[in-house]
Amino acid sequence: MLGKTKSITSPIAGKAPPDKRETLRRIAEAARQEFAAKGLAQARIDDIAQAAGVTKQLIYHYYHSKDELFAYVLEQSSAETMSGLLSIELDHLSPRKALQALLEHMIHPYHDPLLSSLAQEGIRYHESHTTPRNSFIELAPELKQMMRRVFDRGIESGDFRRDVDIELLLTAAVLATTSAYVSRYTVSTLCGLDVSKKTDADIWRRFSVDFVLSAVERERSESHPLVKVANEPNIV
Repeated sequence: MLGKTKSITSPIAGKAPPDKRETLRRIAEAARQEFAAKGLAQARIDDIAQAAGVTKQLIYHYYHSKDELFAYVLEQSSAETMSGLLSIELDHLSPRKALQALLEHMIHPYHDPLLSSLAQEGIRYHESHTTPRNSFIELAPELKQMMRRVFDRGIESGDFRRDVDIELLLTAAVLATTSAYVSRYTVSTLCGLDVSKKTDADIWRRFSVDFVLSAVERERSESHPLVKVANEPNIV
């Protein structure tokens, strides 16, 4: 995503000669296309093999099951997305511009319709499966620190409120900006936007980013702190 991202290879590919690495790359790309188009349940190893120009037996030689291949494709996409997000430079920007850039970079990878489809499958998969590696979990602390650095600068400059829980803010920001791409039916039904179209995606990007920014800007109301534990207002 977002500029230059490192290429993620499986442990097998990392030790393989160039021709074998190319074969594994073709398998992974064919699998990504197949899983994005049909989902894990309906995807067929035969079709992946045909698209990659290899035999089904060769795929099972490297990946012992369809689930294992799917887990690798998810990990590859997650690692590339998180690495790209963490690579952006924000220190030269004002706190508000830095937070805006971070939010927009969260959205950017989802312009790829394949990633949106894989994300929908991945959410369901990770809720009931464990994988040998999960870059989202591994790199989440770095993303939290990135958000915290931006926010601390904003508090110091007077741009941002002090009464904000960073983990809740980051979670809400990710959901507010990217969930439209994994819940397209809901978005289409409630506000008539089709985020697969550039014009509608631009509308969602502007709204969701401004929505998060408006919650944390200091000049806005601080009567309801954005923290995990707060006194509930009396409802008459």
